Amino acid sequence: METDINPRLRTALVTGVGLLLGYVAMLAVDYPGAPGHIPEVFVFLTRVQVFVTTFNFVLLVALLWTYASLYRDLPNRYTRSLILLSIALVLYALTANPVIHVLFGFPPLGGSPFIVIPHVFVGVAIVVLFYQSQT
Repeated sequence: METDINPRLRTALVTGVGLLLGYVAMLAVDYPGAPGHIPEVFVFLTRVQVFVTTFNFVLLVALLWTYASLYRDLPNRYTRSLILLSIALVLYALTANPVIHVLFGFPPLGGSPFIVIPHVFVGVAIVVLFYQSQT
C-alpha cells in the first residue's frame, strides 16, 4: 500500500512527531520532594536523556514499520536483517529511557540493570550488521 506523501515530507512528519513526543516526555520527568537532594545538573541531564531516547524510539519505530512494509514487498534475508536490526535498536531506545527505569521501580539516575540492558541490544545490532556485511 503506497501513500502519496513524498519522502521528505514523511521524514519531516516523523521527525516532528519524535521531537514533540520527546519534548512532552522530557516535561513529564519530575522529582517530587527531592529538589534539594538531587543536584540540578542531574535533573537536567536526565530530562535530556528522556528527550533523546524518546525521540530515537519514535524514529526507530517508524523505521521498523518501513522495513516491515519493505519486507512484505521484498521478502529476503537482507530485509529480514534490517527488521532484526531495527528491533534491537528499538529495544535499546526503550530500555535506555529513564522513564522506563522508573516504571520498573528503579531510580532514574542509575543503580539498576537498565544501565547494562540497553548495551546488550546495541551488541545485537552490531552482530546483525557484522553478519550482514559478511554475506
